[in-house]
Amino acid sequence: MGELDLLKPTIERSLGGTIHFGRVNMKPGKPTTFATVPVKDDHGNRVDKVIFSLPGNPASAVVCFHLFVLPALHAQAGITPVGLPRVKVVLGEDVRMDKGRPEYHRALVVTREDGLMYASSTGGQRSSKIGSFKGANALLVMPQGEGVLRKGEKVDALLMGKLASD
Repeated sequence: MGELDLLKPTIERSLGGTIHFGRVNMKPGKPTTFATVPVKDDHGNRVDKVIFSLPGNPASAVVCFHLFVLPALHAQAGITPVGLPRVKVVLGEDVRMDKGRPEYHRALVVTREDGLMYASSTGGQRSSKIGSFKGANALLVMPQGEGVLRKGEKVDALLMGKLASD
């Protein structure tokens, strides 16, 4: 929490809420917060309302929306399965892992004549780079680790859009 971040203290002290988590070990999206605040419904009964506080960097906010908010909305609406579809993809290029945190890497997934799905990076993955979503239809689920996952290796991907074909 930054020095000027007033959200968490406001939720807890002013609204009587509960912070369930205030940081996540992932890249991008570390400052994501999830909280509940008690309110009264139309009948005077106490119910909890959920609050998602997404990071300020654009790419981080979009990734965290897909990973946290969308599944919660699906669950609340009774949509199954919740969240983005998970598939196995073949890396079309080497991708460096982050040694500190798992990473959700923006990518374009295409199907080829061999029936497999292949993923290519959309470029720079900084959390401020919203342009990395141009052409992206998936988030590669990159494990935390040192080194590189090599072209041809398989990883999980979360599909955000329609598959392209090569």
